Amino acid sequence: MRTIAVVMLAAIATAITPARASEQPRGTNCISAEEADGHAAGDGEGADEDTPPKFSSAFYARTVTLNASLDGIDGKHLPVSIEEVCDVPKALAKQAVQLAGTDGVVLVTAHTRVWMDGRRVQGDAAITALDGADTARLRVRLAPQRQWGEDEDGDRIPTFVARRIAITD
Repeated sequence: MRTIAVVMLAAIATAITPARASEQPRGTNCISAEEADGHAAGDGEGADEDTPPKFSSAFYARTVTLNASLDGIDGKHLPVSIEEVCDVPKALAKQAVQLAGTDGVVLVTAHTRVWMDGRRVQGDAAITALDGADTARLRVRLAPQRQWGEDEDGDRIPTFVARRIAITD
């Protein structure tokens, strides 16, 4: 009887212990860059490469997870290469395909929470960590197109407002 009680207590403790940022799952309903390439090649729409992608108001209102490679931070702008777009409902998946495999900019604000090695980092330590990071899992919301940044060629690129950034490497 005692053994059962101990096992049950251990199971309950495990279930209610919060997961560390680095132990959280990568997300659900992920669309990878490889999937996006396949859809883009076979969609038959012939979209112009210079035309910015179009999104519905429902997509702009949605917080999604990006698995991305980072390219150092420049002030509050964090350039990223988007490898996966996750936590997107199936109804919005066709729009998310436009982001996977592309470059973007993530705006880091005073409200952005930065995590590294399961611990929250703040202030200058967060900026230093982001500047040296190679990859991260980012909880973001897509900014309205009028707020999008530009790449080195002057083309508009998707810009996101970061809520949470978990540095993964």
